Amino acid sequence: MNKVLKDEVDTMNLQVLMQSLYDSGDYFISINRGEVDSSQYWQIVNDPDGITRNRISEEDIYLNDVDYIVNYINSMSNEGRILDIGCGFGWLLKSLNNQWEKFGIEPDSKASKIAGQYCSIKNMRFEKNIYPENYFDIINMHHVIEHIEDPLNIIAEIKRILKPDGKLIIATPDFDSGAARLFGSKYRLLHDKTHISLFSNESMHRILRDFNLKIYKSEYPFFNTRFFSLSNLTSLFDTKKISPPFYGNFMTFFCENKK
Repeated sequence: MNKVLKDEVDTMNLQVLMQSLYDSGDYFISINRGEVDSSQYWQIVNDPDGITRNRISEEDIYLNDVDYIVNYINSMSNEGRILDIGCGFGWLLKSLNNQWEKFGIEPDSKASKIAGQYCSIKNMRFEKNIYPENYFDIINMHHVIEHIEDPLNIIAEIKRILKPDGKLIIATPDFDSGAARLFGSKYRLLHDKTHISLFSNESMHRILRDFNLKIYKSEYPFFNTRFFSLSNLTSLFDTKKISPPFYGNFMTFFCENKK
């Protein structure tokens, strides 16, 4: 797979790039952004609208954004082990019932130190042979795969450590969504320089199927979120600015591991 330079994404039609996945059979577009330091991801950042945010103060906002995942996991009656890959401050794990044996992995040292209050934490990137085979009942990977240079090996390793019929919850942006097609290089999720692997809805379905991870539920959170507002809807008419949040930008798949 050839990497596309970030400047090429800015000058080329994003839709053309994403549509090329149909012809190539690839699962994602790989973006070469040079050296990218994602170790400070959970610290102070500037969002696509130019607003400076301190993520450590956003626990309530974060939990509201992932409440559909928390509620789903807490509705399950089975006890077992859960791993949150890229767990940040550990807030999702903190919100789960204590019936779960909780594990987290997070490369940001400050975030992982806080997460260690709520789970068994490893301060590192997710890679091969950290955990035993068939070890976890649930693995959550919420908006992580787009930050990874080699998603195929990561999914293969997830499959190895996930129990047969274990559950994978995986979320990522759709870079072929309606807003992405309308706004092109001004699509807000291109703004994050740590987004280096760009998936579409179709290619995510395809990669999960090809790894025998059966999708049994999907969500495209928007209408029940803080992003569903008149301001964001009317901003769709101004394609000269950064795109607003919109339905289909985020996609979440709930999968079962078929060995």
